[in-house]
Amino acid sequence: MAAAWRRGETPALDQGLIDALSATLHDADADPAFAAEVLALPSEAFLADQMAVADVDAIHAVRDNARAAIGQVLRSELRATYERLTDTGPYHIDGVAIGRRALRNACLAYLAACGDREGIARAKAQFDAGQNMTDVLASLAVLAAIDCPERRAALDAFHARWRGDDLVLDKWFAIQAMSPLSDTVTAVRALAKHADFDLRNPNRVRALVASFASGNQVRFHDPSGSGYHFLANTIIALDPANSQVAARLVPPLGQWRRVEPARQALMQQELQRILDAPNLSKGTFEMASRSIA
Repeated sequence: MAAAWRRGETPALDQGLIDALSATLHDADADPAFAAEVLALPSEAFLADQMAVADVDAIHAVRDNARAAIGQVLRSELRATYERLTDTGPYHIDGVAIGRRALRNACLAYLAACGDREGIARAKAQFDAGQNMTDVLASLAVLAAIDCPERRAALDAFHARWRGDDLVLDKWFAIQAMSPLSDTVTAVRALAKHADFDLRNPNRVRALVASFASGNQVRFHDPSGSGYHFLANTIIALDPANSQVAARLVPPLGQWRRVEPARQALMQQELQRILDAPNLSKGTFEMASRSIA
């Protein structure tokens, strides 16, 4: 599909996949957790690993098209499964309950991927219900990936409710860092200046910076190089205070061999800028040196 997209053709989703997912939904009650795993598409990072040269733009485009196509074609089955698994009773942490929530949220993601108002409204209703943190985070992640008014409202409401809980607020930063929206690099730079972001807090750095660099292939590899520049700036600023965390942030830039020449040059340029930083720690220097070699 990626090759077809790169040629300017309209990629076609294999009917066998649609049939397999439909059969999975039909028999989902037998093992909801397994059904949720089957419904999950391979990640963009995994798909990139299957290519000699990772085509991040094509992968993102066709994976999004596939999600939307699945959501459209299987809408009735997805909607029925989602509604059947709705549970307003007490929260349970047994395997069956966990599997049912996982499957329900997988269905929600596909329904919202269609881009219509029904899917967005369903995600916002789940968020507003606040039945449990699993469902709240799942619906927030869905909304964070869509350019709609509900997105901002949900993010603001989550921050207001959970800003006093560091571990939960880390999720708020990470979800925004992994959004596929075109302005995510700008948003991540703004979040790095947010009052609740602290470069001295390793968990907060991992939530925002590592989630962006390792978990958001298409935006980290923005053709402008702005994603690489942001990561290098963070490493340089963090190194004097916490060289161990700074060094662990370098590897995404070391993947330059996996992309096309234009991006390779930009990534190597940022690695060199890290190496040129004055008083760089030994660990970060060694990591950047190995990465650029």
